[in-house]
Amino acid sequence: MSSLEGFSEHIRGRRSLVIGEVADWLAKIGAVESESLYKGRSILVIHEAVRGGFSGGPALFRKRWDCIYRIRDSFEAQMLATYVANAPKPVRILWTGSGQDIPRALWQRWSGNDVTLIGGSGGELFGCEWEVIFFPLRNTRQLTEKILGMRGSGMRALVPAVAPHLDEIAESGAALVWSNIDESDTRGALYWHDPKEGAKVDMVSKEEAVGMLEDVIRILK
Repeated sequence: MSSLEGFSEHIRGRRSLVIGEVADWLAKIGAVESESLYKGRSILVIHEAVRGGFSGGPALFRKRWDCIYRIRDSFEAQMLATYVANAPKPVRILWTGSGQDIPRALWQRWSGNDVTLIGGSGGELFGCEWEVIFFPLRNTRQLTEKILGMRGSGMRALVPAVAPHLDEIAESGAALVWSNIDESDTRGALYWHDPKEGAKVDMVSKEEAVGMLEDVIRILK
C-alpha cells in the first residue's frame, strides 16, 4: 500500500473533520466513545439545517445521543457552550449542518480540554482549524486537492506523492487521512486509516427513532 504509514494518533480531545457518509461520521464518534469506555456525553449538533430537514437525514438518529442541539444564533451557541462546560466529561460532539463555520468562540474554548469535536461533511471543508481530516474510502485526487488546498497554501504539494496510490489504498479497505498532530511540517502529513474502526453504533429501536425524528422536525419548522 504505497509508502504511507498508518495513522496511529488518538483523536480524543482533538478537532477532526470526517468527509463521507453518515456511517463514516458515526464510526469515528463510536471509536472515541469506545476509547472512553462510553463515559461522559455524546452530543449531536445540527448547525443551520435547511428548513424542514437536517443534514444527514434519518441515519443520524440510528445512534443514541445524550443531547441534540440545533444552532441558529449566538444565544443557542452559548447554551451549547454552557451545557458542554457542565456536562460529565469526556464530551464528544458531532457537528453537522449546512457547511457554515463553527463559531471560533466555541471551538477555541474546547481546545485542550476533554472535549472531542468531530465535523460531519458530505464533501466540503467547513468548521474550524481542523487537526485531522479523514477522507472517504472512495476518494479522488480532485477531492483531496480541493480540501487540502482550502485548508492552507502549499498543502496541495502533499497530494502528487499519494495520488497514484489512491485506488490501491481503497482496494485494501483503507482511506486517506491528513493530520497536523505533532507534525514538524506545518503542512501536516498524509496517512492511511481504517474507516470501519468504531463502526458499531449504539442503535435505537424503530419506534424510538421515529419519535426522535418527529421531535426534530417540530423544532425545524
